[in-house]
Amino acid sequence: MTQKSISFDQAADVYDATRALPQGVEGPLADALVEELRAAKADRVLEVGVGTGRIARPLAERGVRVCGVDIARRMLDRLVGQLGPQHIAPDLLLGDATRLALANGSFRAVVLCHILHLVSGWEQAVAEMRRALAPGGVIIHFCDRFLREDRVDTGFAKWDELFAARGFSRTKRPWFKDMNAVFARLGGTRRTREVARRHDERTLMWLMKETRGRVGSWTWEIPEEIFPECCDEWERWARDEFGEDLSDVTVYELDVWSFA
Repeated sequence: MTQKSISFDQAADVYDATRALPQGVEGPLADALVEELRAAKADRVLEVGVGTGRIARPLAERGVRVCGVDIARRMLDRLVGQLGPQHIAPDLLLGDATRLALANGSFRAVVLCHILHLVSGWEQAVAEMRRALAPGGVIIHFCDRFLREDRVDTGFAKWDELFAARGFSRTKRPWFKDMNAVFARLGGTRRTREVARRHDERTLMWLMKETRGRVGSWTWEIPEEIFPECCDEWERWARDEFGEDLSDVTVYELDVWSFA
């Protein structure tokens, strides 16, 4: 059975409350993006997976013309509802990242963030971004990474072990290394620019509240009949493995992919 892309329609009402860019990140990110767009001589930018506009709206406040594509109509509606006179109105398209209704070479810059792991044909989506990119253009991938990525990997490996014991297999989504390999295969050369870093105080109690509330999209596919007991078992394991304090440093970066 073909795996479908994940739409955030179901999370549109809580998206900004649960996934807003932290204070001290939104401004530096928008300023860095504007600098990169100017360097690329881009008079407008395509954002794939524009969502509620957490990246597009600050750019629009800075005079950038954004063309935003998203598969979730309700997310686009939330974006429109937050626009004001200070924004240059974006051009919004309801559409699939794997089939962009855009002409070849129509943008000198493409921006994306937290989207490829949601797309079933994510490699085709990257190819579509490359197709829409003009010669000499850039694809800018906004990424946030924990310094303790090893802890994230260990934690998800435990989830998969618990699911497998109950006959369930979670959909495998790409990691940054997988995405980077495809950008490189399509002829991209990467330059990484750090935008900000932030110490985030997190506890195991906070994480389990988020997890049990199915805030993260990775939880949406897990059957309800096994999820509560997996949460209980994972929490007991994590308390022994990591302790209560899960604080970490999050590094916010732009991976700027240049294409000849």
